[in-house]
Amino acid sequence: MTIFSLKHEATTIKQLKKVIKYNSNDKAGLNNTNNPRLISVSSNCGYCSNVNDENEYNQLVDNFILSVDANSQLSKNSRQKYLYEHSVISFSNDDDERLGMANALKLAIKTAKKYDPNFEKTPYMIWPQVDSGKLHFHLVRGYHDESGNYHRQSNSGLKRQAAVQKIEKEHKLSLTGKNNPENYIWKIDVNNKKKKIYVPNLSDDNKKIVKNKSIDYDCKIDELGDIKYSLKKKENKIISDINKNKDIHSNNRKIVNNKINTIYGEITELEKPIKYGFFQKAINWFTDQVKVDNEYKESLINENKNKITKLQDIKTNDWNKKNNHHRKLNGKKIINEKEINVVNNKEKIILDKKDDLLNDNDFFSKLKNTVNNAYRNSKTTQEFIEILNDNKIEIFLNMRENGTGGITFTSLNDDVSLAGGKINSYLTYGKIKKNDADLFDYLNNRVFKNDSKLSIDNDFDVKNLNYNYKQIINIDGSMSIFYNKKDEEKRPNNYNLKISGDKKTISLSPNSNTYDLELTYKIAKENGWKNAVSSNKELVLNSMKTAFKNNKDDLFFFKLENSSISLDDIKSVVSNEKLSNSNLIDLYDNKLTNNDIKEQRDFIISKLDKRYDADYVKQELNKDRSLKSIFNDKDDLYILKVDHKNDLNKNENSNKRRYKI
Repeated sequence: MTIFSLKHEATTIKQLKKVIKYNSNDKAGLNNTNNPRLISVSSNCGYCSNVNDENEYNQLVDNFILSVDANSQLSKNSRQKYLYEHSVISFSNDDDERLGMANALKLAIKTAKKYDPNFEKTPYMIWPQVDSGKLHFHLVRGYHDESGNYHRQSNSGLKRQAAVQKIEKEHKLSLTGKNNPENYIWKIDVNNKKKKIYVPNLSDDNKKIVKNKSIDYDCKIDELGDIKYSLKKKENKIISDINKNKDIHSNNRKIVNNKINTIYGEITELEKPIKYGFFQKAINWFTDQVKVDNEYKESLINENKNKITKLQDIKTNDWNKKNNHHRKLNGKKIINEKEINVVNNKEKIILDKKDDLLNDNDFFSKLKNTVNNAYRNSKTTQEFIEILNDNKIEIFLNMRENGTGGITFTSLNDDVSLAGGKINSYLTYGKIKKNDADLFDYLNNRVFKNDSKLSIDNDFDVKNLNYNYKQIINIDGSMSIFYNKKDEEKRPNNYNLKISGDKKTISLSPNSNTYDLELTYKIAKENGWKNAVSSNKELVLNSMKTAFKNNKDDLFFFKLENSSISLDDIKSVVSNEKLSNSNLIDLYDNKLTNNDIKEQRDFIISKLDKRYDADYVKQELNKDRSLKSIFNDKDDLYILKVDHKNDLNKNENSNKRRYKI
């Protein structure tokens, strides 16, 4: 893992002298004779074989400062504001041990040259340091060459990252960033298509040591420049990898088991006998409908059993993968434990004290890890939101006037909040908009609207609809509705619902649940709205389920704006239930779906009330008649059924007379 980061830029020689002093002198409370700040230096402005020789070292420093100053004087462009930059380069522990300090220094300079091919034309000084317990290089270089040309880089952060990626590949270093396959995750969108997204994982290697604590070496450098890090640190890393391996595959097993249980539930429902109505039973005497239905059920059962078999195979393969990786990690752990036993008790005590300085258990780290792992391990947006809800973490989108936004995650248990960018640089508003369209759509446009105003008066009290909610009136006249246990004063933007000041829109939070949707439906229904539209498909489908559950005639109370839904979407909402005439008319006559006409007609027939003659309805639909007009043909709709019933009754009575004893 290679890090190349800019610490600061400055404009004066006085500031340049300060940063050289910072890299040369021991820091009170951190450095001592056992842990010095200055251990070596390299520069293209001179040579210093012994940093402990004060005269030799100061001569090199003076040459460097004079070079930077003189070169800048040759520049004729007054807009060239900055004089120098201060950067840090660091490689992974494994790479440090493999390279040694001398080769690591050469590679650090090579990395800087990848970043700027003119790097060696400008004066620089580079200091290897290990005082923090990890080998790293402080690099200070002037921006002007001997001709006065200016070499400050635009988009320096991206160029540094690109240089690091190239160096890792060329020299087979530990992979980081976009080189590391573990930093990519797969997401499934609403159309069931997979998309590969780059989301860097959180690193455990950058945990900070408590400041101003005197610590001894965490690594040892011999006379040849070879580096050895503490065995304790390796052990902690191995144990962390073992636990991480267990957590990943345990979570995978849980997801697969939930899918299997769901399918078993579907099989149980399919194995139940089909309940036919009186008329259908009579018809079944003269048709093969029962056989057809049973064969269809059997095919669905077999299909589900095949799904279970595939999921069991996935679970087995994942389990084998976990065990193989566990055995490798355990082997490393055993070898490391044997090496640790050689270390004397005194060194163990020092290492244990140092480990105590690591601050792992604060609330922010917990929130950070939970959100990051939830996003990386979830395949869909809905799964990500469900994990957040299970951990009582709320996600909030704050829109700004310039069209950008900010994303905040709040832990309700620990009462702490973090911006998305503080959790992971790829969980910011801009990065989510670019890389994860489904999550972006989910967070945005969670609004229902109608051209009519809600008839909400000053005496409106949400508790009359649901006593678990409370409300406040905002300065702009809008109304925010909160779950009772929320602190509306501390987090006024953390609402469940919000009714706009003009009473034409109802907004829902990204964490809205079925209770919030039901409350939205009741507010809209009972205060004058005939329907409500939204451009958020996921929100519309979930709201349709709620409306249909409350009133079978209100399936299409909530509609998708400027778009159509598919019949599969409607099936996911209504399942196997029949639809009312008003719903069927709305669906077919108003062309609410994007399926072809044959599929629409077949769906209408499958959802018809059993009283109607399906053949007659299908025949009339094929004549391109509206469904509403067909339902008005009441005599034709029912007469076939009635005649057939009379025929059946006549046959039954004649049979009784014929076999009467």
